[in-house]
Amino acid sequence: MHGFGVYRFANGQRYEGAWHEGRRQGLGMYTFRNGETQSGHWQNGILDVPSSQNSTYPVSPIAVYHSKVLNSVQEARRAAEKAYDVAKVDDRVNRDVAAANKAANAARVAAVKAVQKQMHRRSNSDEISVPPV
Repeated sequence: MHGFGVYRFANGQRYEGAWHEGRRQGLGMYTFRNGETQSGHWQNGILDVPSSQNSTYPVSPIAVYHSKVLNSVQEARRAAEKAYDVAKVDDRVNRDVAAANKAANAARVAAVKAVQKQMHRRSNSDEISVPPV
């Protein structure tokens, strides 16, 4: 996994956030089955800098605020949903183009057969019968 993603674990927990080469990396939020969350900056799959609910007194100078993590996860989720919708539209367009191409090819074949049939009729009607000498 690479980029933004949501992973639902078999035990009911889930992680939403950034991934890098299959590991949680960057801003993300881990949700436990009971609804509790851990969010912040992840490094190599481990919560490196936990987010803080307290914006007045940050835990550290590099603290990440929970609301910022939540907003970034929600924005990434919306972008991923839009990308999914684009993929669905692309699939429909590709199917429609394939159907149009198939219909166009069938029309070409029918036109060629009609022309060949017409040419065959002309060549038969243009024949002159010459009596033997």
